[in-house]
Amino acid sequence: MLLYQFNAGTNPRRVSIYLAEKGLEIPRYELDYANREHKTPFYLAINPAGRAPSLVTDCGVEITESAAIVEYLEELYPTPPMFGTDPVSRAKVRSLERLASDLIGRSQIWLWNETDAFPHMQPHRSSEFAAIMSRHVTEILDALERSIGENEFLAGETPSVADITTFTIFQTARERFSLPFGTNHPRLDAWYANFRKRPSTNY
Repeated sequence: MLLYQFNAGTNPRRVSIYLAEKGLEIPRYELDYANREHKTPFYLAINPAGRAPSLVTDCGVEITESAAIVEYLEELYPTPPMFGTDPVSRAKVRSLERLASDLIGRSQIWLWNETDAFPHMQPHRSSEFAAIMSRHVTEILDALERSIGENEFLAGETPSVADITTFTIFQTARERFSLPFGTNHPRLDAWYANFRKRPSTNY
């Protein structure tokens, strides 16, 4: 297998943190995003959407999108389980992971307008649109704040892909862009500080 990644990217980190949590070693190719290698004919032949990550399996099949890659790997390497251990826990993990994926999508649009780091995605930034997206981001943060309760992790007492997916956008906003993401949500703020201690979360 070969994993094409951009290690600093939010969605690629969903895979890299997952691999570290599972203790899996897969050969990797770091895409040169600064020089837009992800938009070259070479990479577009692997992933027509031109974004990371992509996984080429041992039989030569290209799997794109982080969620699909993680689910594929979970089928191959089910231990330790990152999607729950029974129908109820798996349903809870998947519902929270879906919410976290929505959080990433909304947050990325917010970041495109809040920062000047994405000229190819948002050449004409809008503070008004950033404010609108901030409200949509807060809506999901509010839901996650209610959901986590007193649990150590989002779906209960063990880490799951729900934590990984949520963590990546927190880390992007806080560490790459020094933005106060989720700081008004005390339970999520404590959860982030705790999860950040895990070796898997280091860049």
